[in-house]
Amino acid sequence: MKKTKVTAKDVAKYAGVSATTVSMVLSGKSERRFPEKTCRRILDACSELGYVRNHTAVNIAEEKTLAAITPTLSNMYYVHMAESMQWRARELGYSLMVFNTFREIHQETQVMQLCRQLPIAGMFFLYPPENTMLLQQIGWTKPVIHIYDKDSKSDMDVFEIDGFLIGRIIAEHLIELGHERIALISSTFETKQVTRLRRLEGLRAVYAEHGFDPEQSVIVYLPEKDLTDMKTPPEGYDLGYLLTKRLLERGENVTAFVAVNDIMAIGVMDAVIDSGKRIPEDYSVCGCDNTSVCKFRGVSLTSVESYAKQTGREAVDVLIRKIESGNSSLEVGNSPDGITRVEYFPKLIVRKSTGPRRG
Repeated sequence: MKKTKVTAKDVAKYAGVSATTVSMVLSGKSERRFPEKTCRRILDACSELGYVRNHTAVNIAEEKTLAAITPTLSNMYYVHMAESMQWRARELGYSLMVFNTFREIHQETQVMQLCRQLPIAGMFFLYPPENTMLLQQIGWTKPVIHIYDKDSKSDMDVFEIDGFLIGRIIAEHLIELGHERIALISSTFETKQVTRLRRLEGLRAVYAEHGFDPEQSVIVYLPEKDLTDMKTPPEGYDLGYLLTKRLLERGENVTAFVAVNDIMAIGVMDAVIDSGKRIPEDYSVCGCDNTSVCKFRGVSLTSVESYAKQTGREAVDVLIRKIESGNSSLEVGNSPDGITRVEYFPKLIVRKSTGPRRG
């Protein structure tokens, strides 16, 4: 029996509102403000009924612009991905704008509202946004693709890589080299930092499996209040350098460092060298994402391939197919719910920055 297509009227009846209200909330084009409770009820009704809003091709010829929203541009992972997206979009006759939210909810909301108002054909989120209600409203007016950690919960199209597995891969490598106590160098750990948390869980899981106390074997070193309270807190290279310098000065008994990204890892390496120590004879250093800086002469950084460039290109292909099909829920592959899910499996790239534990 053919399944009856759910309409906006069905959503209105289910949510107990008018069809006009449903249209206004989903389009986001009305200046009228509806209570948050009403918006949530309508969005929940759409999800529960399986309502799919068609994106007609009326303005496709005019709307040849895409938008990518990133949490930072100090991490080369996002830079590589955004540039790859721009090149691929250009090859397919589109342009791509990149917005940086600096991981601030106010900036994120402003960017999302701007993208909703502009003639943008589709969007990418390169991290899990905090303003989920506005995200859902945007998702009913234009296709949106998410690119972030596998553990992030999303009922939208997502390209993902497993942060937990990244942590496991690094831990197995360092344990094989004899490193029994390591330091994870990172900026602040918050619940919204899913990828970092999952990497830490992966690191500690492997150390626990090898009989070590996971919390003692994998210490987390974060910026202290004097750094976080600065008008412009250090990040990337500077943060990696400062945190490692402090840790070494305190005489922490670690033999390896893991940084949450490659730029931070280079800061770690320079701090180690400036302290009079050698890499990897005295300390091993591992980064994440395998960005271009890892290959630099004199760096040779062991890192984990996160496929930023490949992900960017393939995500653009999927988004444009959805735009030009006129349907944000175009089924790709064998996904039973019509949602695209693409997973990349991390791979360790071993270089000269990691070696056997000293002495």
